[in-house]
Amino acid sequence: MAALLALGTAAAQSEDQYLFLRTPNAAITARVTGDSVTGPDVQLSRDGKTLRGRAFGQTVFLGLNGQELGGTVGRELTRLSFEDKGGVTHARGSFYGRLTELNLSKEALTGTVGACSYDLKATQDGSYSGSRSCGGAPERPVVLDIPPALAQQGTAMTLATLGLILGVP
Repeated sequence: MAALLALGTAAAQSEDQYLFLRTPNAAITARVTGDSVTGPDVQLSRDGKTLRGRAFGQTVFLGLNGQELGGTVGRELTRLSFEDKGGVTHARGSFYGRLTELNLSKEALTGTVGACSYDLKATQDGSYSGSRSCGGAPERPVVLDIPPALAQQGTAMTLATLGLILGVP
């Protein structure tokens, strides 16, 4: 996560930055500004160490504390602990009521969130590209773009937002 923060400091000064997830069957876009992430499917706001709002029709209430985040997404408990080692953020726990393990670095994003498994590699333009599987055949291409403004909000906020978006089949 530290690597993502270092990459995006200057670029984060622009006002409009967007988080994108594109798959062969869906496209999710959310605008990232200050302490909020908003789009057609996501309306999240961070107040200190609390993330509240709605994502994909579910109420979100998550505490962002130190090396973990926890709370509820809809009726499901969420609890992730994470650590940064050697430029890779490792997150483990549950999201959407399912076991979750996610590894994020400036080179790759791999792991499982909710019902979906990801194998994405960094591209020259700074996004991630690869495949995902959400209980069926692998989907390709899958493209994820994490704006610097989100990475600047900290590891807990970034993982919570990614968990919400990546865990939706």
